[in-house]
Amino acid sequence: MSSPVTPVVRGLYVCEVLEKHPVTGNFTLHNCFRAIKVPLPGTPRPFYVVAYLADGAGEVGCRTEITRPDTLTTIFKSDAVIRFSHPLEEQRLVVKVECAFPVAGSYDIILWLNGELAALSPLAVKPLLGV
Repeated sequence: MSSPVTPVVRGLYVCEVLEKHPVTGNFTLHNCFRAIKVPLPGTPRPFYVVAYLADGAGEVGCRTEITRPDTLTTIFKSDAVIRFSHPLEEQRLVVKVECAFPVAGSYDIILWLNGELAALSPLAVKPLLGV
C-alpha cells in the first residue's frame, strides 16, 4: 500500500480581506501582513490564512494551527480536506481565523498536511492602543 502524497506549499499568506473573482475563481489578497494590532486581551479580529498547494494526489488532510511558541499553547485550530484530481493541479486552502490573542508577542501559524509539518510562519501580535 502506498502512502499519501503530501503536496508542496507554494505560499502561505495572511490577509485581512479575501476577494474571489466571479468568473475565473482566482483570489485577490488585500492587506497582507506579518504583524497585527489587536485589543488585548481580547476581541477577535478576523483574518484569513491562505495556502497555495501543488503536486498533491487524492485527498489531503489539512490542519491549520496558531500557537504560542513560549508556552506551546494552541489558540486556534482548523481542519479541512482538499482533493487533488491531477498531479499538476494547484489547490488553495482558505481558513478564516477568528480568535482572541491572550497577550502580545510572537505566535506561529503552522500548516500540517497529512500529519506532516508543511509550513510555519511567524505572526507578531501587538496591542492596539487607544481602544
